[in-house]
Amino acid sequence: MLVQQKQNIKGLSLLEILVVLAIIGVIAGVGFPNFTKWQQDRKVRAQTERIATVFTSATSQVERGVYPYVRVEITTDNSKIKILAKGIKQEKFSSDLNDGHIPDCKVSPFFTSAEEIISYELDDIKLSHLAENAGAAVCFSKGGKYFKLWNQADTQGNTTLEKDTKQFVAVCHHREKSCDAVSKSFNKDDKKPVYLVNYSRFGLVQKYKWNYAKEKWQSR
Repeated sequence: MLVQQKQNIKGLSLLEILVVLAIIGVIAGVGFPNFTKWQQDRKVRAQTERIATVFTSATSQVERGVYPYVRVEITTDNSKIKILAKGIKQEKFSSDLNDGHIPDCKVSPFFTSAEEIISYELDDIKLSHLAENAGAAVCFSKGGKYFKLWNQADTQGNTTLEKDTKQFVAVCHHREKSCDAVSKSFNKDDKKPVYLVNYSRFGLVQKYKWNYAKEKWQSR
């Protein structure tokens, strides 16, 4: 009886093994690209959240009266993109104003002794224009009185959201071949994720994602 049971136990034939492997290959072929896209989107979205957090932190400090004047900076150091916010105390701000200095969002004289509020290094992304040529900066004050864009933030050109604006940070995957939010030039073949952070002079921060099918920014 035991011998008969052993004889009835059969392994998979070579053909059956090949069929199983083929099925696994098809599933992997479909699933892996989707997983890669999901992973890319997650990375870009996470860095976008960091950028939005810096703007929100900076403007909330102004509205709470902790700092009368804050500066959000985007720089590139040794190929690393960094975003940070720093602020100055009321005494320093008043002293510089009384000395006749104009708040123009340059480092000197207002931000030479500023305090860092928050900072991040941004990984695996490109920023449309802003990290080039000495970087970019945006300055905020209560009520928007001394709101100012500096360098690349001021010269990068407009993109269209609800209306045309240059008050944005566009965030692309680091392998995106074309990261140009002004001309809305993104690679339609790869369709890598592109996000955008829009900020207002009064501290409103909104997030968008590029819709390849509709060729426009959609609010998140």
